[in-house]
Amino acid sequence: MATRQTITKKSAAKNIAVVEAALADFGPYPFPKRSDFFFDFPRGVDFGVKGAAGNPAGVAASWSDEKVRAARLQKNGVKVTFNGETREFRSVKEAFREFRLPIEKHIKFRGVLKASKKEAFTSAKGEVYMFTLVEAAE
Repeated sequence: MATRQTITKKSAAKNIAVVEAALADFGPYPFPKRSDFFFDFPRGVDFGVKGAAGNPAGVAASWSDEKVRAARLQKNGVKVTFNGETREFRSVKEAFREFRLPIEKHIKFRGVLKASKKEAFTSAKGEVYMFTLVEAAE
């Protein structure tokens, strides 16, 4: 079994000298200072970034547009045909859950389906599910 070697003050001082020599190029600061850049970073400038609240006034105002209001209130169901059997669901997410499809892909697929009204989804196993958008009964 090898014995553990203790670092003495003399060998530690030798290591410190090597590190100090390597850092000599950077000066007293290891990273650039503000003055090293060709422009001055703005301080206290509002870049229009809102906090977690977002833009509630803008969203509230958008509801006054009749087209936006109608699109948001419209509910659609889906019919899914798989292996010759057609089933109806209240939402794309519900259909994805039932058929055990990757749930993280349902939002993007829903957008494509709303644009085309009829779309095929192919699973990782190569199975094809035919989705058709239908008007949901309230």
